[in-house]
Amino acid sequence: MRNWIARGWKSVKEQLYILILLFIYRLLWGYCLYRFIRSAVVPALLRYPSENAGGSASGRLLYSVEAQLGLLHDPAVMRWLWTLLILAAVRLLLTPFIRAGLLYELHQESRGERGLFFFSGMKKYGLPILLFSAIEWVLTLLPLYWLLPKGLQLLHTSPSGPSLLLTVLPVLLAWLLYVWLIRLLLLYMQFGYTGETGILPSLLTALRRFPSAAGIGFLMGGGSLLVLVISAATGLLLPGFPALLLRQLAPLPSLVFGLWGLASQYHTWRGERIRS
Repeated sequence: MRNWIARGWKSVKEQLYILILLFIYRLLWGYCLYRFIRSAVVPALLRYPSENAGGSASGRLLYSVEAQLGLLHDPAVMRWLWTLLILAAVRLLLTPFIRAGLLYELHQESRGERGLFFFSGMKKYGLPILLFSAIEWVLTLLPLYWLLPKGLQLLHTSPSGPSLLLTVLPVLLAWLLYVWLIRLLLLYMQFGYTGETGILPSLLTALRRFPSAAGIGFLMGGGSLLVLVISAATGLLLPGFPALLLRQLAPLPSLVFGLWGLASQYHTWRGERIRS
């Protein structure tokens, strides 16, 4: 496993321009989304009756009723919600095309080619990888068809507190583990499709190399989680400019761990393919 991680880090350094492009993309997307949400949230908060300004309980109740009616009947609110939904869908649809470019870049690097293959990969394999992603979304949401009704029933019938948490937490962890496993297996199938070595052989490769693949996944996922924890802790302990600076830079180490994990999984798959 150490060998695949080392080779994955080498691939990250070879694809530094992709890391910079994705970092700029994440920054611009985050800024635009922040401005869009701020344009609706800040005016709504400014209308909230403040206690310092003499706001009464009846005023706050009237504000709450007005907000609920606006969510149901105000055309401007509905347009804002639909726009937010469209933006989320665009981001969701762009992600498979980005992954297609990354996979094609890894394949070309393994063949000894050097050049800008990222956008060519998006064009060549974007739609097939989108289909893989659609399968992943369906398989991810499928268990919720049975879990959500039972969860709501449990929420209404069981007493709240630690007992409810102990009941729900194992099911939630099992679902998260299932989602992670589906993503891992489909990722190896995408390696096989874009590398033109076959989907089924790549699935068998994932099963044979599962301990190494799982170790890499948990290691890189733990690194990304650590970045999020540090960013959140800085916002609580050091509010102001340090938190703002770290929040703006946080996507960079997260992207590094993401690309590193993808490249390490690729070399795990390719190493098994070479031996077989």
